[in-house]
Amino acid sequence: MTRVLVTLAAVLVFGLGNGLVRAEDQPQVSKGTAKILKAAQEALAAKNYNEVLSKTREAAAVAGRNAYDDFVIHELQMAVYAAQTDYPNTASSIEAIIDSPYLAAAQKPQLLRTLMSIEYQDKDYDKAILYGERARAAGDLSADTALIVAQAYFLNGKYKEALAGMEAIVEHDEQAGRKPTEKALSLIWTCALKVKDEAAASRAIEKLIVNYPKPDYWANAMVGVQLKSSDNDDRLRLMTYRLMAQVGVLKKGGDYTEMAQIALDQGNPGEAQTVLEQALAKNLYTDIHDKERSQRLLDKVRKVASDDRASMARDEKDAANAASGDAYVQVGAAYLGFGEPDKAVAAITTGIAKGKLKYPDEAYLLLGMAYERSKNKAEAVKAFGRATSDPKYARLAKLWVLEARS
Repeated sequence: MTRVLVTLAAVLVFGLGNGLVRAEDQPQVSKGTAKILKAAQEALAAKNYNEVLSKTREAAAVAGRNAYDDFVIHELQMAVYAAQTDYPNTASSIEAIIDSPYLAAAQKPQLLRTLMSIEYQDKDYDKAILYGERARAAGDLSADTALIVAQAYFLNGKYKEALAGMEAIVEHDEQAGRKPTEKALSLIWTCALKVKDEAAASRAIEKLIVNYPKPDYWANAMVGVQLKSSDNDDRLRLMTYRLMAQVGVLKKGGDYTEMAQIALDQGNPGEAQTVLEQALAKNLYTDIHDKERSQRLLDKVRKVASDDRASMARDEKDAANAASGDAYVQVGAAYLGFGEPDKAVAAITTGIAKGKLKYPDEAYLLLGMAYERSKNKAEAVKAFGRATSDPKYARLAKLWVLEARS
C-alpha cells in the first residue's frame, strides 16, 4: 500500500497550479486564497511539506472562500499526507474530495482504491469493501482491487461474497491464459467449505491439485471421497485406498491393514502382500500388537499369493468360459497386484468387451490403473473417464484422472 500512496503523491504534484490559474469557464480559487494556495503549491513542488500544511490551514481560515478553495486545500493536503505515509489523514483528505464535482473522473478510481487499501490495512473491512466496490464501479478493473475486496469480504465473515469474488478472479486469470495463484484457489476452497458449496470446493481443490500438486491438497480432496466410501462398499473403499497410496497420502498403519484385508477378501493376495510389506517397511505401526498382527497376516498372505500366482493360467481359462466379463476383470486385478500391468490391461479389456459386468465402474478404474502403470497415461485418462455410472465412483474417477495427468 505504501507504493500506491507514494505514486498517488507524485500524481498529485500535477498541475494543482493549473487549478489556480484556469480558463475563464473553469472554477477559480477566490482572491483571498489565491496567493496563499499558490505558495502552498510551490512548497509542495519543493517537498516542503510543513509549509504546505501551514499555508493550507491559513487558506482554510480565510473568510468568504468558495467550494473550489476547499477542494484545492484538501487536494494539497492529501498530497502531503500521502508523501508522508500518514494514512489516517490521507484518508480524511480523500474523503473530503472524493465526491467533489471538481475531481477529475480519471482520478476517482485511484483515490477510491487508495481509500480501500487504507481501510483494509486498518482492518475496517466494511469500509474497505465499500470503497473497493465504488472503485470498481468507477472503472477500476485491476486484479489487486478485486483481490482486496474479496479478502475483505472473507475477513468480514461474508464468505459467499468472497467466494464469488475469488472465483471471478480465477476465471479472469484462466481466460487470460494465466495460472491461478495458489492463494486464490486456497481461499476459494476455504470459502466453499464455509458456505457448504461442495461443487465449488471440488473445483477449487481439483485446480490446486492440477496447478500445485501437494500432498496436503490431495489429502483434502480425498476427505469427501473417503466419506462416500465409508459405507459397506468395500470395492469403492479399496479403490479409494489405492488412490491414496498412489498420491502419497495413505499414512496410517491401520489403513494399510484394512486395504490389504479388503484386497485379500476380493481375491487379490498379491496386492495385499505388497501393501503389508510397504506398511511394515515404513514402520507405520506404532502399537507393537498391531505390528505383530500385521506380520501374521502378511505370513498368511504370502502363502495365498504364491498359490494364486501359480493358478493364473487356469483362472484365465475359467474366465473365458464364464457368462460375464467379471472373471476376466478379476484376473486383470490379480495381475495388477502381481505387478504385471500389461497382462492386466489385456485381461480387463477382454472382460469389459465380454460385458454383463456387475461392477463396470470398478472395471474401468482398474483398467485406468493398469494403463497408467504401463506408462500409457493417455489411455489411463480415457479409462478413468468412463467410470460414470455411479456418482460415488465418478467422483473418485475424476480424481484418478487428475492424478494421471499430474
